[in-house]
Amino acid sequence: MKNLHYKIISDTHFGHFNILLHEPSRIQKARIEGYEDFDEFLIEWLNEYLEDKDEILHLGDVAFKEGYKLAEKLKGNITLIKGNHDKNQYLEYYKSIGWKVINSIEIEIHFDKSHLEHIKSKYDKKILLETACLVKDINGKRIFFSHYPVFNDNSFDKKFKNISKLLQEIFSFCNCDVNIHGHTHSYCVNDKRCINACLEVNDFIPLKI
Repeated sequence: MKNLHYKIISDTHFGHFNILLHEPSRIQKARIEGYEDFDEFLIEWLNEYLEDKDEILHLGDVAFKEGYKLAEKLKGNITLIKGNHDKNQYLEYYKSIGWKVINSIEIEIHFDKSHLEHIKSKYDKKILLETACLVKDINGKRIFFSHYPVFNDNSFDKKFKNISKLLQEIFSFCNCDVNIHGHTHSYCVNDKRCINACLEVNDFIPLKI
């Protein structure tokens, strides 16, 4: 297995005012650090932990409205796994500034392609278009990266239940050890296989693997 190192962030939500109401720890943290503008705080704070040579995985929901243009200020070689708020025009911009964008099921291990196609055939096109994930072997572990948690027990996310079902099938098919995800912000799902990479539960510091 390859000896790889990544820094992982998720749900930056640049330009999203309402997230400050739903997740007050964001503006509280910014003010503790001497900022009134959360986006300004977040960019400067994250860049203290990121370097241009770093491999960064962003697990989705980069920005809202014009906030997507702030993405170019983040350091590192960034790979984005699409989240539910990452619109196509934003994705094209991220590609234009050198990001790699994963907006489908990407498996970087040996696997039975016919079996995967059988799994996918059970879901309609809309679900497949909304499902993005990455499976990699890293430092002795098979890791499933996604925006949505694979084992999502959040009652507010029932509308994503078919995406969760598909993610669970892929997780099992690939014999993954752990799921590193975003989406849930300060809520942590009740499954030890899931690691929440959202900023709110990590003191706004990138995870390292």
